[in-house]
Amino acid sequence: MEQAHVFGELYWRVGDAYAQRTKQDDRLARVEETRIQLRNGFDPLMRCVRVIVLDGPETVAQAARGLQEAAAQANSALWRVAQEKPQAREHFDAMQEQFKDRLDDFIAAAHAAVSTL
Repeated sequence: MEQAHVFGELYWRVGDAYAQRTKQDDRLARVEETRIQLRNGFDPLMRCVRVIVLDGPETVAQAARGLQEAAAQANSALWRVAQEKPQAREHFDAMQEQFKDRLDDFIAAAHAAVSTL
């Protein structure tokens, strides 16, 4: 959960870049900085998902896989934002929302599994 929350915070920073930076070059620099942080954080998230898939209950493992997939899609969408592709920001926003939904699903599955112990 901790690694997933790190991703959520970094995705939030992309929105901050658009809210706080008035110059396009400044925004893109912040987006690229955040994209690098996300790329560096992907391996720790992958390791956590693998542990959950190997050791956790199936419902939690499925939710973890969904979270990993959503993170990969959001990261890919963020790359398109950094490349200034058309509609990239809107697509990233949609993928960020999907990530949040998958994070909520993962948290719910984890809480349910822990409550049965």
